Amino acid sequence: MLISGIVSIVLTAGEANIGSMLIAAGVVFLITGITNHRKYGDDPESDERSKKIGAYGLSYAWLTGLFFMFGLFWLDYLNVLRLSTQNALALSILVLALSAVIFQMYLFRKGDVD
Repeated sequence: MLISGIVSIVLTAGEANIGSMLIAAGVVFLITGITNHRKYGDDPESDERSKKIGAYGLSYAWLTGLFFMFGLFWLDYLNVLRLSTQNALALSILVLALSAVIFQMYLFRKGDVD
């Protein structure tokens, strides 16, 4: 991604939006890879417990997002809150992503799922 971003910036001369996003994503992936390698070394990063916690966290996040979108629908239907499509989608994506991270962090700290 880093190389693609650099090539994109060089070839588009002035239109660096896509190139900048690719470079930013590449840096994030690089930092994540280095951090995970320092944390785990050559040991496996996941086991059955962590996969189970991840699956439960994503399931809870999906339900949270579903209820959030259900709430947005009713707020719009009852004329309590009017959002543009773009804002509603952005809020939904934000709720889904943040709730996934929060649920997984909570379940990892808890230790296991029942």
